[in-house]
Amino acid sequence: MTQKHSACIALFLAAALVSSAVAAVEEIPEHRQKQIREAAPDKPRVEPAAVRTVLVFNTPDHLYDKDPHKGYCVPYGSFAMRALGEKSGAYEPVVSSDLAMFLPENIKRFDAIVLNNTAGSWIIPSDADMQRAEFRKHGADKEAVEQVLRKSLLDYVSGGGGIVGYHFVTGANRHWPEFLEMFGAAFAGHPWNEEVGIKVEDPDHPLVAAFDGKDFRIADEIYQFSDPSDRKKPQDLSKVRVLLSIDKANTNMDVKWINRNLETFPQAWVRSYGKGRVFYTGFGHRAALYQNPTVLQFYLDAIQFACGDLEAPTAPQ
Repeated sequence: MTQKHSACIALFLAAALVSSAVAAVEEIPEHRQKQIREAAPDKPRVEPAAVRTVLVFNTPDHLYDKDPHKGYCVPYGSFAMRALGEKSGAYEPVVSSDLAMFLPENIKRFDAIVLNNTAGSWIIPSDADMQRAEFRKHGADKEAVEQVLRKSLLDYVSGGGGIVGYHFVTGANRHWPEFLEMFGAAFAGHPWNEEVGIKVEDPDHPLVAAFDGKDFRIADEIYQFSDPSDRKKPQDLSKVRVLLSIDKANTNMDVKWINRNLETFPQAWVRSYGKGRVFYTGFGHRAALYQNPTVLQFYLDAIQFACGDLEAPTAPQ
């Protein structure tokens, strides 16, 4: 990293801290921090083509008290995404819960965005946001500023940016179908919170290299998904490239709340959105996952893909 780039990042971080309230996300115990750092890869899968800056975005502070993952996996994911960048050198992490990061003048600073289990209608600015000059210059009311923020994010990704989302990201912003359409699905329940079998659907795909192309088992809260615009319809798999799915032959299919109309239960996929790169996985509920070396490698590969450093096909199978 050049001194000039380091100085720019430092100034940007300082500005972000000044303009944002103290983040509500908790610190995790030091022994768990140590476990995550030790489990994180020492180096990236591929060397970044340039210095990369990645936004790790947490649920905004005014919504965090109602976040279903408050004090649970959110602080672990937040720390893990920071540790991945710092230890591997693949990217410079900027961890924030400040919605101002998505304003047009700020979002362009990032090579990729990681949504860390973000919950609620977080794209709507808060009353406190609307007291800040950087928001008011984009509109006189929340509705106007929200439209600016929506367009800013969609334009960022479709224009060539990258975005990574995991777990409850597809349950957020339910009032905004275009957000869920960008990710390719909407959360439609979690029938399992136990160990399940996972089938690697695309064994040669670079983003499943962490699993060596082999099916595996994982314990987590496991989701099923629906169409973003109609929750009664199953996810349209023709719009995504499925990487991982439930191995029904090695999973308890007698649990309640399964949508029996679904033939496939995808658990990770990629897609193109305009010129941009989108990655999503349902994994990310149990805090223990964030100290699993294989899962952390999986996340790091996804972030490198979002940054444009790790080439991977996105065309649906």
